[in-house]
Amino acid sequence: MTPRKADRTCVVFGAGALGLGFLGPELGRDYEMVYVDIPDRAGLLEYMNDSHEYTYNETGPSARTVSVDGVRGINTADGEAVQAALQRADLVFTAVGEPNLSKVAPSLARAAAQREPERPLRVLCCENGLEIARKLTDHIESALGGAGRRLIVGDTVMGRMCMIVSPPEGGLAPVGPELDWAVAAEPFFGIPVPRRAMEGLQEPGAAFQVMGEGEFAAREDVKMLAHNGLHAFLAFLGQLRGKQYYCELSDDSRIMGMARDMLLGEVGEALLRKHGAALDHNFYHNYAVTILRRVVCPGFHDSLARGARAVMRKLQPGERLVEGVRMIAAQGLSPQLYATGLVAAIAVARRTRATELSFHEVLRRHCGLREDEEADLIELAEDRRSWLGREFGLEG
Repeated sequence: MTPRKADRTCVVFGAGALGLGFLGPELGRDYEMVYVDIPDRAGLLEYMNDSHEYTYNETGPSARTVSVDGVRGINTADGEAVQAALQRADLVFTAVGEPNLSKVAPSLARAAAQREPERPLRVLCCENGLEIARKLTDHIESALGGAGRRLIVGDTVMGRMCMIVSPPEGGLAPVGPELDWAVAAEPFFGIPVPRRAMEGLQEPGAAFQVMGEGEFAAREDVKMLAHNGLHAFLAFLGQLRGKQYYCELSDDSRIMGMARDMLLGEVGEALLRKHGAALDHNFYHNYAVTILRRVVCPGFHDSLARGARAVMRKLQPGERLVEGVRMIAAQGLSPQLYATGLVAAIAVARRTRATELSFHEVLRRHCGLREDEEADLIELAEDRRSWLGREFGLEG
């Protein structure tokens, strides 16, 4: 028998765009949703506790306003309420961004310490990045002194694009009647998770796509390097073109052609070589064509500024731009287009004074490209910088 919603609880750290626009709609059918957030979100949390619902806007070909019910909120300032929710939780999600994982780790450590081995605290990470679950585990075990079998931490693939719009515009409904911000999310469904992270959880719910390690690793790379890589590629080249929204790029045949060639001929071919049978050829090609349409969809009306935010973090080792270039090269391919996105990001960073480092210093000191082992990638980046100057009338 499938458990009733009232019998199951999912705690989400982070009542932001992803938590409200993806996790709530996907998991709210099977779980009571408990959102934990900082005092700045007090208005939303109080509204949830009064009404037990919130509103988000599903965009796409036919936009609609959707109400998610069966929810409540907890302020992080109320540590005991947080612990009570964690002790009851069947699932816990973190949707706070990688830099904030260390801040939620002490609460998770305390909850894990009180769990029985046969009922471990099960935490799934929604942050973009590589090895997020390992990093969160390190934070928790450092706070706990070793969780043993009381803790299971796993990564997920968050495939739906979501954003906060403040103040609400274009007819978007706010998350609550007295709140001055809205959540917009595209219609995209399913949450891939590795099988080991769900072992022992009966009837996890229809949203989860439970899969083996090989297939999950492939899906994770597709999201990080193809989806996120494309999002960054278009954001930085688009900003250098003077555009404001992704949808404006749909008429730019030069950039859209480059993006398609990058997805299929560079990162796509490299991912298929890397993952072999774990990544289906047809799945990837269908995904690549679809994600290009999704990113520039006028219904979602995503801003290039959102894609270009935190540019220096996107240029760090382990992030989409640097690791995409490295992965493509490791598979014996030349990442010319992918490297163009990396170079465009450096140009934006320097233009907006996000860094005072020179182009060459960003490559070596910030991106971590090594003079001895990766001289060819440094040379390629320098070549793409010159190409941007010639072809786009830009300088890095």
